[in-house]
Amino acid sequence: MTFTPTTRATRRATIAVALVGALALGACSSGGGASADGGDDAIELTLATSAIASTPNAAAQDWFLDAVEEATDGSVTFDRTAPEAICTAAEIVECLRDGRADVGVTIPDYTPQYFPTVSVVGIPFVGQNSAAITASLYDVHTNDEQAIALMEQNGLHFVSAWPVGRLLLGTDAPVESVADLEGISARASGPVVQQVLSDAGMAITAVTASESYEAVERGVIDGVGGAIDFAVNYRIMELLPYWTDPGIGQYSTFGMWFSADAWDRLSAEQQEAISAVEQEFNDGAAVEAFNAQAAEQCDAMLEATTVEDLSAWSDDATAEWVDQVGDTARDTWTSVAGDFGLDDPDAFLDAYESALDEHADLEYVDATTSCVEAFADR
Repeated sequence: MTFTPTTRATRRATIAVALVGALALGACSSGGGASADGGDDAIELTLATSAIASTPNAAAQDWFLDAVEEATDGSVTFDRTAPEAICTAAEIVECLRDGRADVGVTIPDYTPQYFPTVSVVGIPFVGQNSAAITASLYDVHTNDEQAIALMEQNGLHFVSAWPVGRLLLGTDAPVESVADLEGISARASGPVVQQVLSDAGMAITAVTASESYEAVERGVIDGVGGAIDFAVNYRIMELLPYWTDPGIGQYSTFGMWFSADAWDRLSAEQQEAISAVEQEFNDGAAVEAFNAQAAEQCDAMLEATTVEDLSAWSDDATAEWVDQVGDTARDTWTSVAGDFGLDDPDAFLDAYESALDEHADLEYVDATTSCVEAFADR
């Protein structure tokens, strides 16, 4: 996989330039975290995460943490607590806001009231290119006035939001068209996707990812909507034999933030170095790290004797659903985003789609699509 606008060498050079600038600033700085000898005071930041080890999301997270420690020459380090050790996935943002953690990694859709700007990814059939989505979300959260104001209001510093993978439907019987969704009780994350699935006849139940295995096992739900790592790492593939890609595409994200207080404790030099890492991360490194680990998720699906089928809907079946959805998904997002404090959702959606157009030439090979093809060739 390649990302044409920014090469790895160029991104590394960006960090090097930032570090040179940081040293120059440090030589004339007398505050902002600088020590008496002109260097930065060491600071350890506490991480609260819901990314399970060995998942693609953990791979992306760890790339960023490692790169920050390297770029700051060890003056910024992280206490990498175990997933959900400090607080549950749905509470991680509150952990940042009340000071229990300094850096958080979780699914923004668990607390959509804080992230209407990120939930735009949940509009189905719009986002297919994960690299373009990641870059676009970073662009709007560092340039769009509404997004910046919302992060400031929430007491957060935006690092990144990267898609968790294409939406797969896991069920106990084959699902090949929208008509087959009628009557299935399932869990899925994201207010817009939940509404679209509900409109198609599914009964959506409020179940978090970590609760899903037990919910399926006990018959509370008989299907799930989630990415490939959800199927593998939460072992749902042991219970549901049929998995299919209906064409919705990228539907949800993992997000990473500093608390505003933690960010403000960093020196100007540390902030500059970390900002350069953020740029590299969102320019392609996040998706590269994610996809490298996602290949192992595919191997698990291919080798699982409990998986009867991993497929994708026909173009005609997806087109039928697109026609049924029409503009309702966009209208749903606009309404939800407004309710959650976005002053002008239509203007933000225009800015996001403009960024998507700008990054449309990012080359991207989707790990889930490749896995569906590999399953067919088994």
